[in-house]
Amino acid sequence: MRTSILVWSAVGGAVVGLIVAALVVGAGVLLHLVLPAAPARLLARTAPITIPLVVALLALAGAVLGYLEGRLKL
Repeated sequence: MRTSILVWSAVGGAVVGLIVAALVVGAGVLLHLVLPAAPARLLARTAPITIPLVVALLALAGAVLGYLEGRLKL
């Protein structure tokens, strides 16, 4: 029972982290469309590296926070 609370809290936190990551990436894309200050070549080189990194870090942060929330529930 205790393990399921921790697991579901961590999974819920990871899902929230993925939602936040999608919003951050979407805001970045919209910002680039509105203010194209960065050259297109620079964005083409860095986007395949930074976008998955941002998504992974925010999902991991959400999972850790969800786990800690689950610990508080117990």
